[in-house]
Amino acid sequence: MKKKFNILTIGCKVNQYESQAYSDQLTTLGLVSTKDDGADICIVNACSVTNSADKKSINAIKSLIKRNKNAKFYFTGCISKDVKNKIDDHIIIIPNIKKESLVSLIFPNRVVPKFRIKNFDNHTRAFVKVQDGCDSYCSYCIIPFTRGRSRSRKSEEILSEIEKLTDNGYKEIVLTGINLGEYNSDISFVDLLKKIHEIEDVKRIKLSSIHPHDITDEMIDVLINFEKMSKYLHISLQSGSDKILKKMRRKYTTQVFIEKIQKLTSLNKDFTFMTDLIVGFPSETFDDVENTINIMKEAEFTKVHLFPYSKRPDTLAAKFLDQVDKIEVDKRKKLLSKSANEIAFAKREKFIGRKMEVLFENVKGDYFVGSTLNYLLVHVAKCFEIKANDIKKVKLIKNMDGYILGELCK
Repeated sequence: MKKKFNILTIGCKVNQYESQAYSDQLTTLGLVSTKDDGADICIVNACSVTNSADKKSINAIKSLIKRNKNAKFYFTGCISKDVKNKIDDHIIIIPNIKKESLVSLIFPNRVVPKFRIKNFDNHTRAFVKVQDGCDSYCSYCIIPFTRGRSRSRKSEEILSEIEKLTDNGYKEIVLTGINLGEYNSDISFVDLLKKIHEIEDVKRIKLSSIHPHDITDEMIDVLINFEKMSKYLHISLQSGSDKILKKMRRKYTTQVFIEKIQKLTSLNKDFTFMTDLIVGFPSETFDDVENTINIMKEAEFTKVHLFPYSKRPDTLAAKFLDQVDKIEVDKRKKLLSKSANEIAFAKREKFIGRKMEVLFENVKGDYFVGSTLNYLLVHVAKCFEIKANDIKKVKLIKNMDGYILGELCK
C-alpha cells in the first residue's frame, strides 16, 4: 500500500507555493495525498505574522496529531519563538532557510525532484515564487527573522517553471514573494515581467503584492502597456498616517503612495487597487484613523485586508510603550471595515454596464466565479457555455456585496 501524506498550509501565497512543491515532490516519489485520518507523513507549513496565526498553527498541529497518531510530523514555515516552545519534542522543525530540503530530509536515500511546481492543485491560476526573505525590517514585522535575508531565483528557472505550468493548462500566473520589490537576480524584476509576457500561452500576469516605493516608472510602463499584465495591484499601505508610517519604518509617505496610484489611473482609468492596513499600531490616534480613511477614499480600494496590530517577539515595535487598548482597536477596525466596504462598493459601481473579459475559476452555488483583468470578482449563472479556466466576455449588470453579477455576452 502506498504511503499517504497530509500537508496543511497556513498563511501567505509563498507558503501555498511551497506546499504545492512538497506535494509535487512527494507524489513523484509515489506517495498519495490525503486529507483523511491515518496519514504516514504530516507537514504543517506555518504562519507567524500575527498572534492569531501563531494560535492557528499550534491548533492545526494538535488536531493533526490527534487524527494521525502514527504519522511523522514536520513543522516548517514562519515560526515564532513562542510557538517553538509549545511544540512537542517528537515533531521535527525545519527552519525556513532549509525548507526546500524538507522532502530530502524525509527521504535521504531517494532521488528527490527539484523544489518547483508542475500544477497548482484545485486552482486555475498558478502562484510562482520568485523571491524569498526580506531586508526591510519594518518595526512591527517578524518575517525577516523567520524567513531570513532577501534572495531571488534565477530567471531561467522561473521561466522554465512557468512554461511547464502553461503546458498543463494554466493561463494566469501570479508572481509571489515575501518582498517582490527586492527581486534581484541575473535580470531585473521588470525584465523578468517582460520575458514572462513573451510566453505565448500565458494570458494573464499578476503580482501578489508590492510596496509603493518599488513601483518605478519603468514598472508602470510595463503594467500599463503590456496587455497580459493585470490592471490591478495589491499595494501595501499599512497606515494613512505619515507619523505612523515613520514609526513602522516604512520607506514611503502617504504622498508617494497616492502619487503612484494617481499615475497608474491617469494612464488607465480601469486600474484597481487592494491594500493591507494595520489597525491600532502603538501611538495611533483617532486622527490617524481619519487620515487612513481619507487615503482609502482617494485610492478607491476594491478590497482592504485589516489586521489588528499584533505584538511580535524580537521586533522594535514590541518595545513601544504607547500600546492601544484592545477595545479601542476593535472600534477602529469596525469603522475602517465599514468605510472600506462602502468605498469598494462605490468603485465597483463605476463598472456596471461595461463588457469585460472574465477568467472563470470555479463554481460557487449556482454561479461560476471569475475575475476581470483588473481583478473585479464576477459571478455568472451556471451554464453549459462556461468551463473552469475559460476566458469569456461578460456584461457587468449588478453590484452585489463583494462582487458583481454578470451575464455572458451574446
